[in-house]
Amino acid sequence: NSDIENKVKSCSICNSLKPHQQKQPLKLHQIPDLPLSITATDIFEWDNRHYLVLVDSYSGWFEIDKLENLTSASVINKLKHHFSVHGIPQKLYSDNGTQFTSQTFHEFATHWEFIHVTSSPEFPQSNGLSERAVRSAKRLLETSKRDGTDFYLNLLHLRNTPRDNILGSPAQRLLSRRTRSTLPVCKKLLTPTAKVTTTIKTQLTKKRKTQKQHYDKSSKLLSPLTPNEVVRLQTQRGHDKIGVVSKVCAEPRSYVVESGGKEYRRNRQHLLPVSEPQPEKLATTPDELDTSRRADETEPNKTQTNKHETIQVQLDPPQHGTKQSEQVITPTQCQVRSDDNLYRTRSGRVSKPNSKYVD
Repeated sequence: NSDIENKVKSCSICNSLKPHQQKQPLKLHQIPDLPLSITATDIFEWDNRHYLVLVDSYSGWFEIDKLENLTSASVINKLKHHFSVHGIPQKLYSDNGTQFTSQTFHEFATHWEFIHVTSSPEFPQSNGLSERAVRSAKRLLETSKRDGTDFYLNLLHLRNTPRDNILGSPAQRLLSRRTRSTLPVCKKLLTPTAKVTTTIKTQLTKKRKTQKQHYDKSSKLLSPLTPNEVVRLQTQRGHDKIGVVSKVCAEPRSYVVESGGKEYRRNRQHLLPVSEPQPEKLATTPDELDTSRRADETEPNKTQTNKHETIQVQLDPPQHGTKQSEQVITPTQCQVRSDDNLYRTRSGRVSKPNSKYVD
């Protein structure tokens, strides 16, 4: 009955061992109507080296750059180069790597006037455009290495490969022409011919809706969450971390959850709503600190331990042949002198600093 159901929902052990939630219906990004208006970027590692990929949603054209380091400045310099060639995009998607969440990158996006959107952590599917480009780039790098061919020549052939008769190749959609390569080609085919953008957008919409239709066959829409709702965060060991929803993000299906004194941004698929009580906050509030401080100042002689408790303090090593001994004192008798270099905690325990850490 309902009582048993509610009891199971409020069981912390049962909730922590629940399997991962079913995937949600695929949410499509905005389909662009112009080249390089919506782009995505990501960093990947291959052969112990790091690369940056930048992909255009309209044409499927992607650029690959080898990174000297993983700083924001290095990533920004690569993006500036591509933006100076193809133009500044209206929107740029990325993950939450420190290179993209730094203040330097935020200032770069503001100064160059494009919208920067980050995906939910631990949910790369929300940045599927760049993830697909990373897979193609890795495959091309590995293929070129194994057969000993030129990677950039293979990249040129890939950009000239048409997807279908309507969309054409990435080069045709971005540059409105085919690019010359080592393959024999008629000069007439190299003549620039612009494709109708509305036709391209219609075809892209049709293909992506077909993908969504196949993906949604085994999906389930999850109910939205509200602030102050108790949830469990999905980890590698199940849902063993409990928290409270603090706010709803502007990005779709993304929430900020407070757990253990820290804030985490997670996708709805990784958050399991439960009927458990709200967890206690671990961090001490400033009011509590002020109250305890005032109590110490107004009642300096008040001790927090029983007056019959005893504390054993190890005295200094014996000198001049004297015998080493222990002194037994009570907390009320524990008057620490500054010249003894001792410290008394709130509970009345006396501690001595380690001599090797003393200047």
